[in-house]
Amino acid sequence: MEEKPVTSDRLLLWLSAKGSGSWPQFRAAVERFYVSEQASWANSEEEAENRVPGADLPRYQQARMSLQRLGHVEFLTENRWRMVPPVVALFSDETTQGLLCGARSREIIDNLDKLPDIEMQVSAVWGSPSRIVLRASSKKVLADRIRSLGFHVQQAAPVAMLSTIPGIHDSHAWPEFSIPGNPGWDVHCFSKSVLSWKEVAQTKVAKVHTGLFRFTMGYRRFYCLRWRGCSYEVPVQAGKYAVMRRKKGLIAYNGAQRVLSVPAIMRPPLLIERALVLCSGFLPRFDPQASRLEYDRVPLDVARLAAQLLCQELR
Repeated sequence: MEEKPVTSDRLLLWLSAKGSGSWPQFRAAVERFYVSEQASWANSEEEAENRVPGADLPRYQQARMSLQRLGHVEFLTENRWRMVPPVVALFSDETTQGLLCGARSREIIDNLDKLPDIEMQVSAVWGSPSRIVLRASSKKVLADRIRSLGFHVQQAAPVAMLSTIPGIHDSHAWPEFSIPGNPGWDVHCFSKSVLSWKEVAQTKVAKVHTGLFRFTMGYRRFYCLRWRGCSYEVPVQAGKYAVMRRKKGLIAYNGAQRVLSVPAIMRPPLLIERALVLCSGFLPRFDPQASRLEYDRVPLDVARLAAQLLCQELR
């Protein structure tokens, strides 16, 4: 008998009922409801950082990253989260099907299932909430039926999202940062040539014109981007692409299979990755032989937009 995938539907239902809350409340809910697939390697940034398949992040971090990428939950600060209102994200401009994102309840699912002229497909996915796809005979019918319930419909969601995201070299949103002067920090520099972290002296950071540095001390960790002689604090994945020159093959695209892939350590920044995930409703899978993350059902225009934002070329 085929084993039924264990989903995190109960977690999403609880979060939807709560609406918003604190980080301790989220962690407690994860401990109570969340079940992740064993060896969920592709969901862990630390695993990609260290290239160690068994080095999983804590379950609450896996849950946070998965729910963010799927467009269900937003984490406003380190201490707060809120549910995204129910929205149906259409896969492309020509499609007649869309993915349910955001808050859900049994009542919402029942109401969607009862809509006339709408086919609802629910697929269990390991370690994630069930994937709910809605189909109709035309885009207009789909949008009209969904809006009749008061839900928002996002046309061509991946392209719409990528069209509003600034390029990776846009420094306007980067907060300035003061490099720590006190000793005791472990400092590593991200190597663009070998895609790994190398230990450096703390005193070297301020002398570098452009580079990405990781500072750690105990449980504290932050990333400092040196950009044109100035220092900024940035998310790690954004910093990696900011310092990365155009590198052949970094972003690969298989047009026949519509699969976009990147090295595991070069996972795209959150919003760009969310757009890639919304092309299919599936989180990326990990190819252990190539050590790459693969995103399914990515149209060519989405792949090109993502590569352009990351200042890379498609292979």
